[in-house]
Amino acid sequence: MAGRGACTTGFAVCIFLVTCSATSRVMSLDSESFSKLSNNIESWINGLHAMTSHAQVLKRDLSMEAGVSIEPVYPQDLVKKMALNIKDLLNSKRHALLRIVEHLEDATTTYLWSDYLRLNTSHPLLMKDLDPNNSSHEMTLDDRLGVPVRYNISGIHVPLEVYEGWLWPNIREHREQDPEILNGLHWSATVDRVFQENFEGDSTLAWQYFGAQTGFMRVYPATTWYVPPNLIDLYDARLRPWYVQGSVSPKDMIILMDRSGSVHGQTFTIMKWAVKTLIDTLGENDFVNVAAFNSTTEWVNNCSYCEVNNTTDNLECTQPLVQASTTNKKLLFQAIDKLEDGGMASYTNALTFAYDAFKQFEGTRKEGEGANCHKTIMLFSDGGTEWPEEVFKKFHADNYTKSVRVFTYAVGPHPIPTAVLKQMACSTGGKYSVITTRSSVRTKIQDYLQVLARPQALPLAESMVTFDQERVTEELTVSLTRPVYNMSDYTNTSALLGVAGIDVPIQTLKNLSPFETLGPNGYAFIINHNGFLVLHPKLRKQLSYLLGPPHIDLLDVEEDILKTNIIRDTMIKGSIENIQVLGKISVDEAHRVLYDGIQFSFSPIPNTSYSLGLVNLKRSDHLVIRNQDNSLMIPPNISTTVIAPWPYCRGQQASSHTDHLTRLIRDIQNKKRTCRDDLVQGLLWSHSWTEPLLDEWTADRSSSGVIGRVVFTRYGLARFHPASQKPGVSMWSDPWYNPALRRGELNRKVSVIPHSIGAFLSAPIIVEKNDAEVMAAVVGVNLTASFLYNGFVEQLRNSEWWDEKEYLVLLVDDGGLIVTSNRETLHGITLQGMFIGDLDVPILKHLKDSRLYDMEVELDKQAICTELKLNGTSAGPRSYHIPSPFTLAASFLLEVFSWAEYLKYLLYSGLLALITPSVEAWSEWGMTQIGGMESCRMERATYYFGETGAKSGIMKCTNFTAKFWAERLQDTNAMLIAIEMSVNSQECGVHSNLPNIQPKRVTILEACGYQDRYRKQPTSCLMSNSTADIGCNGCPQQLQGSFVLVLISVAVCSNYMNLNFAT
Repeated sequence: MAGRGACTTGFAVCIFLVTCSATSRVMSLDSESFSKLSNNIESWINGLHAMTSHAQVLKRDLSMEAGVSIEPVYPQDLVKKMALNIKDLLNSKRHALLRIVEHLEDATTTYLWSDYLRLNTSHPLLMKDLDPNNSSHEMTLDDRLGVPVRYNISGIHVPLEVYEGWLWPNIREHREQDPEILNGLHWSATVDRVFQENFEGDSTLAWQYFGAQTGFMRVYPATTWYVPPNLIDLYDARLRPWYVQGSVSPKDMIILMDRSGSVHGQTFTIMKWAVKTLIDTLGENDFVNVAAFNSTTEWVNNCSYCEVNNTTDNLECTQPLVQASTTNKKLLFQAIDKLEDGGMASYTNALTFAYDAFKQFEGTRKEGEGANCHKTIMLFSDGGTEWPEEVFKKFHADNYTKSVRVFTYAVGPHPIPTAVLKQMACSTGGKYSVITTRSSVRTKIQDYLQVLARPQALPLAESMVTFDQERVTEELTVSLTRPVYNMSDYTNTSALLGVAGIDVPIQTLKNLSPFETLGPNGYAFIINHNGFLVLHPKLRKQLSYLLGPPHIDLLDVEEDILKTNIIRDTMIKGSIENIQVLGKISVDEAHRVLYDGIQFSFSPIPNTSYSLGLVNLKRSDHLVIRNQDNSLMIPPNISTTVIAPWPYCRGQQASSHTDHLTRLIRDIQNKKRTCRDDLVQGLLWSHSWTEPLLDEWTADRSSSGVIGRVVFTRYGLARFHPASQKPGVSMWSDPWYNPALRRGELNRKVSVIPHSIGAFLSAPIIVEKNDAEVMAAVVGVNLTASFLYNGFVEQLRNSEWWDEKEYLVLLVDDGGLIVTSNRETLHGITLQGMFIGDLDVPILKHLKDSRLYDMEVELDKQAICTELKLNGTSAGPRSYHIPSPFTLAASFLLEVFSWAEYLKYLLYSGLLALITPSVEAWSEWGMTQIGGMESCRMERATYYFGETGAKSGIMKCTNFTAKFWAERLQDTNAMLIAIEMSVNSQECGVHSNLPNIQPKRVTILEACGYQDRYRKQPTSCLMSNSTADIGCNGCPQQLQGSFVLVLISVAVCSNYMNLNFAT
């Protein structure tokens, strides 16, 4: 009995222990158990990659390979060498440009003007008519330019306003016979010989061109003129940055807009378009602001100088002129759109405001602010009779403001007295123009450039370097330009004939980079004296070449922290330095990695206003390959090979296309082209090194969950299997834009990159020699979501505490994306590739609050969005003023002095409106939408690992609480999260309420958010201080005569009577 009882008791104890054990298995999850699970998951990830990628095949002993070495990187030497190479490249283009200019100016000395030329005798080849599919046009695909061209002649482009009649053939025929255009085409045609000699003598030379002051443009070699889809051709060379900056020195400009009640309706709408068009002619070296006036005057963006610059000085606190950058222009455009009309106009008040603003700006501007050259006031009005004589007397006597030119624009389709507007321009050396219709805006707004360009007609003019988007291939480019003058008149007042230029594609500058040496996280960049980018991996093409330069600052793409500000300012000053930064590395658009050794090395580029910078990781080495056999470069399966778009051989741009790759291999083997030995040797070695791995993949038919495999080498060679993976691999062909290679250099273990159908696992291949090591490649495998899910769940089931019904377990990456989970869905939503901030649980908030994740919101100024439909312009409330008969009579008689000329402008503008196409307002001032898309700004939140490694806590939901655990996997970019949430639990009902990682459009710009950063002023200013009568056709310098006094007396008496009547 005793024994039996003992057994019974023992059995009960056993049952109790088992029950307790089962209960413990479900309920005893703690930080220690979770940490153990994290280690197991990390081991599983590493093993999964090793098993499916076969990366061990690449393990190689380099000690016996004499042609392979690992050497340190010396960035200071690299940046100096590249800067000198860029200098030599630009100098060769300057010499070619000088030959073009000298030939054109020499041609002016021997050319005889003819009034009898006809279009068929000038033989222009119109680029709009060229068709590469028409065999009679004899066009050949040029490898250098990437488009079909004709080498024997230059092509001609003429703006619509100058050339094309759109309604009547007789008008079109008449306009084509314009002697200015025909003579220009005739005398400049001989420059084709110089174009051809330059092109044949320099294999890196791209487009050459000459833009004439009369409007036409020569481009060599001739090609088809590209017009964006669904748009008319709005290109006018005379309004482009390369032309304006090449012919006119920098300007300080104040624009005055008449906002009185008389401009209500169509006139005010035309005026707004005209002012925007004017602002769009300004470049990054110009400074501008806009004020609106009636009886009072104020800036359209009424921000004080102190608020903009965060100072405490409230004395004489006025708004400065702002740099005419793209960002600042948009702010002005936004303010102009909001203007409303009303009241009476006072020219005296407006001009006094503008002159005072110039003086105040001079006394308050910081170093680098202002153009410090031309000073102009641009006055837009529908007309008036007030002559501000005392204002001009006062400020013409001031040494600082006496050189200010006033340009006036009479705006509107109806006749209002404009003699005073013309007098203002004539008495200050400006010019008077009339804009009666919307279609005449683009033609008339550029009149001021002809006046300001004249003083630059000096015997020697320095070539200008501007940044723009090329008009044929739409590639980013640097334009070297130089003005061309009529040298038949041997005086310093020679007329400007146009601007000649040569394009240097940004890719040509990038091709001089030490690609492999810098490593995947390295890159080259160039900024100008304004801090704007010319070259950078994050600098993107704009929507269209019709838009102006993007003006992207270095701090718009790099972290805006103290050290990067110091780097930017030091580069602008022309220093040579090396600075290390603790900052975040952008692996891709949505992922950042904190790194404490980012190295910036920089040097000025001689003979330019540019500064070159190189970025790489500190203490980094690189792989040097020598003495490789060219015959090894015979890939048996070229369909599974992609090469980076690097300049392996001159004139041969590598790409993912099979025919390009085949030609490159043939050139390497036959030595048909001059090739970069460092890149080619590395390419050959990479091919032979990776060949066994490709064979292993081809033979492996057992991995059911593998989508594809790939190896990316640091020399730009990518091998993959199967061939269907080529589109995805091609997107990562450039190591500078390859997130797998960038992660491989930062993290020596496996990295995960989740997506909607699975995840990409990659790991670096480290090679060693003589106690030095370097990452030579990254091997990646793309796995399906189901394969990852099954393996992940299997690992969880091996845990002591596991109960799949009680916990939600997530594996997420360092950007908050779900790699895999123990549940495929949560409340009906698929979890694979999802952002954890979108879950119906506030887990992301807890992770961010505990610094497991950090977050920042980045602004993308180069985004392209779906077009927004803007509301129509509202003229706003009006103030009605009914003048007396005396005032009407005086105004009418005063206008008699200028009515004939105004009628001439009215008829001309009306005719121009008929024969030119009607375009929307956005087309008039350059902010172009194309195909339903437009340039815009986007905000995007990015999440990255913070300083905390593990955290547990309690998460509050609407009707319950839940425990959670989170821990980073130390040797990967992943984090494991477990939440106490059963399968049948209700929805939490609480969200993290943090910004999503999806980009969000910024529709409202901060009114006073002007871009205000350090810059260096251009060193040259070619101008004349004379404000003599220029282009005013002999208008009087002052209103004289007793009859004028009678008119003034009548007006004064009229106003006096009105006042008495009012009282």
